[in-house]
Order: sequence, then C-alpha cells, then structure tokens
Amino acid sequence: MPTYANFTALVRDWSNKDSSVLSDTRIQDCLRYAADKCYRNLRVAALENTITYNSTALNAATTASNNYLPSQTDLTLPSDLIEFIQIREIDVNGRTCRVFNEKTDLRTFNDWSALKTSYIGYFSRQGNTLLLAPGFGQANSLSTADKIELHYYRRLPALNAVYDVTPANYAANFLTQDNTAAVSLFFVNGDTNTAYATQSEATAAAGGNQGNTNNAKYKGNEAANWLRDENERVLLMGALSEVFYYLQDDDQGVKYKKLFDQEVFELNDEDTKRNAAGGNVQVNFNGRGLI
Repeated sequence: MPTYANFTALVRDWSNKDSSVLSDTRIQDCLRYAADKCYRNLRVAALENTITYNSTALNAATTASNNYLPSQTDLTLPSDLIEFIQIREIDVNGRTCRVFNEKTDLRTFNDWSALKTSYIGYFSRQGNTLLLAPGFGQANSLSTADKIELHYYRRLPALNAVYDVTPANYAANFLTQDNTAAVSLFFVNGDTNTAYATQSEATAAAGGNQGNTNNAKYKGNEAANWLRDENERVLLMGALSEVFYYLQDDDQGVKYKKLFDQEVFELNDEDTKRNAAGGNVQVNFNGRGLI
C-alpha cells in the first residue's frame, strides 16, 4: 500500500524528471489536481456515503406550512458532498416514508404554487443548504418519519491526511508514539490497552489517584485512501498528465490524459457491471426515481 511519499516518488520515477526540473511540491500539487478530477468523473461504490439527520435536528430545521407556503426543511450539507444519489425520509425501522426525487432549481422551489401537494418530495440547493418540501414528517408520507437519510457521492480526505490522535484511533492501532508530537494520551499505570483523552479522565479511571497515571505523545498514521491505496493507476495517470502539462509537454500530457480517461471509464464500467450482476436494471427516464 503506497504512502503519500511513495506516491510522490512513483510520479517522479514515471516522469523521469529530477528535482531540479520538478519539485516534490509541484508533484504533490499535480496529485491533488488528479484526485479532484477523479472525484468529478468517478461514480463508484467506494465514493458513496450515507448520513442521517435525526428527528430533533429535523424538527428544529422545519418550517410549518401556512396559507401561502408549503412546509419546508432546510439542512446543512456535508462538506465532502459531490453529488446526490438519494434523499429519503425513513421510519424507525429504516423503511422509506418519502423519497425526495424531484429536483428543482431554486427559483422554482421558492415558487410555492409550483410545488404540487402529493407523495412527491422536492429538493433544491442554496449554497451549502439542502431545501426539502414538503418538510420533515408532514402529511402524505407513507408512514411516520423518524429520520432523513442522505445518500451521496463524496470527496475523500486529502491524500496525505492523517488520523486524529484520539483514544478510539489508539485502540484501532492508527497512531504511533512520537516524543516530538504535540498531542498526548493518558493511561492508568500498567494498562496500555485503554487510552484517555485527558488527564482528568485517566485520574478518574485510576480511582482518583493521579499518581497512578502516565501519558505519552502520539501522532496519527497516514489515513487510508481508496484512490491512493487501491487504485493507484488512475491517480498516477492523472498526476502524470498534470505534470507534463505543467512542464509544457503537451504531447505527453495528452497521452497520459487519454490513459487517465480510460482508467476512469474502466472503473465506472466495472462498478456498473457489479451492480447489475444477477438481476434486471430498471432505467429511470423521467427523473422520478425507481418505483
């Protein structure tokens, strides 16, 4: 599994350029540009993510209907959002109550007379806010709604992201002890299995005896990244294309851009075939989702 430093060296090796022509910083810029292109073009299961908004937050975010306007729920979108896959209300058993599958532009969404009252759910986007109508838990849902679930394609963390220093990441072996690091974890003497985030937590676990605790400094290991770790070729081809365009070698830039496009096509095609295996695919032509 290549590290970020390994990948930087790999791009340099393929480009056959030394540091006097191509610095590590410039290679890493090109890796970031290539990752951005991957996120714009890849639609694969590895980039899917789901978050839920609970009823407490949803009730606070919902404006009730009145004589002039339908009910509406306004939600803050996740920062890693690339593209919506599905937005739905679900009940306590995870069953669908309503699907918000009628996308509208903001002007149409704000024209209340255009939003028909039916089982149809409408959505629009205003900056980093998701707008839904009818609002959460309103009439015409198929059953009593408990949450809203947002399924979407996401942007992965940076290629050189590291794990945060937390007790959970210590337990998962995602940290390395480093006396030069800035963050400490705390322990009860003789117990290296359980880490605590603060001295007070460790002291409480030691029965109130701070003298029976110790601490050590840790840093996060490089975080897993699907692009870098499992699909290095698409990232490599994309980075090399950016490198050669930067070096004003358009012929090589075009060559690697074609190879990058082919890798993207093959990954998308592989994912489509995997999803279709063993059953029929219903194609949605009218924008109203699968029934």
